[in-house]
Amino acid sequence: MAHARSFVPAQDPVRCDLCTGSKEAVKVYCNTCHVKLCQSCMSSHVSQGHRSHDMVEFRFRGLSVSSTECEIHTGNECEMRCQQCQIQVCTKCIISGRHKNHDFLDIADEPQDVSTINTLRGADGEIPPSETLANDPIIIQEFDSNNTDLDRIGVCGPDEVWTSFMYESVISCMDFTGKVRDKFRVPSDEYAADISVKSEDELYFCDWKEKTINKYNKRDKSIETVIRFEEWTPRAICVTSPDAISVCITCSYNDELCKIIQYKAGRIQREIQDDGDGNALFPYKGGEIFLAENGNGDICVSLSANRSVEVVNRDGIFRFSYHGNHDVRSCQEFAPHGIATDRLYQILIADSDSGCINCVSADGSFIMTICCDLVDPRTLQINAQNDYLYAGEFSTGKIKIIKYMT
Repeated sequence: MAHARSFVPAQDPVRCDLCTGSKEAVKVYCNTCHVKLCQSCMSSHVSQGHRSHDMVEFRFRGLSVSSTECEIHTGNECEMRCQQCQIQVCTKCIISGRHKNHDFLDIADEPQDVSTINTLRGADGEIPPSETLANDPIIIQEFDSNNTDLDRIGVCGPDEVWTSFMYESVISCMDFTGKVRDKFRVPSDEYAADISVKSEDELYFCDWKEKTINKYNKRDKSIETVIRFEEWTPRAICVTSPDAISVCITCSYNDELCKIIQYKAGRIQREIQDDGDGNALFPYKGGEIFLAENGNGDICVSLSANRSVEVVNRDGIFRFSYHGNHDVRSCQEFAPHGIATDRLYQILIADSDSGCINCVSADGSFIMTICCDLVDPRTLQINAQNDYLYAGEFSTGKIKIIKYMT
């Protein structure tokens, strides 16, 4: 009898974010609040608050070109787009000097021809990844982190990146010139197992030695312990919203045990460890762990020592394992490390040994390889504001910003 993990179930229909109990299928998407809504929840959502809601069919999500509220300066509407950073900015963003010497375009002058959007869509209305990915991914910018053994990065602004190094206890925030704008030391004086950006001002990190998840506040330079473990060690973390945290942990008394705990508003919402028959979903063999949550709710875990990426859905049901694309590879074994997901629900995986990045669809099908003369890529992040891919190289310490979507 075949093992249950040999089969990849069809992807569940996208469900409403607001329904309680049995979730209904999504009908529309609110570009303003970034939530998925079924037919019955539409009216109640629009009636809440006093702000306008940009409601579109779910398949057209994210394509609004209207002015939006600035994410940095609350209450200010974005009127311009920075041509270098490819993000919408408000007047305060411009005068603050954050985009010094950059070029700007009035949002009202941007092309809004619906036919352009329609040409990207297939028969089902979705945007085919092959039509959205660049034919030749290119490095549009790179800078030096001024150290080697670069282990983790986190995008924290239009021109800032958090960096964490193996065997170094200092976590730094630097700009694209390599200038350090902020830094702090991990309380245990050991390196951070992982970092995750919540906002420009807040960074979460795993202190594996103290077995804690901590939050650093950039404004007042404070460090707060938000989760403490006893017999488990935090290895990877993903913060998806202000009150949603996922942590991948391993057991200190049994190195083979590995599970994911999801927290909502400080309380445990779900624990994911086996498939119900006692088979481990994340068979741990040591080494580093990288964690990402996809926009469709899937949880993606990169297990470097296992040479695999394991994916489960939001309920912890196994979806697929990915072991590299052997059709385009030479003699190197798949060496997955950093992992990230983009707005098309694609999964990007840093393959350190080959010096490439695998781009995989939401169902585990190989799409393309991104090489761009990368050397030992270790950590990946997507800048959701402009779809740029940030790749950190472990042995060189360089951070390379890649344009791979059109």
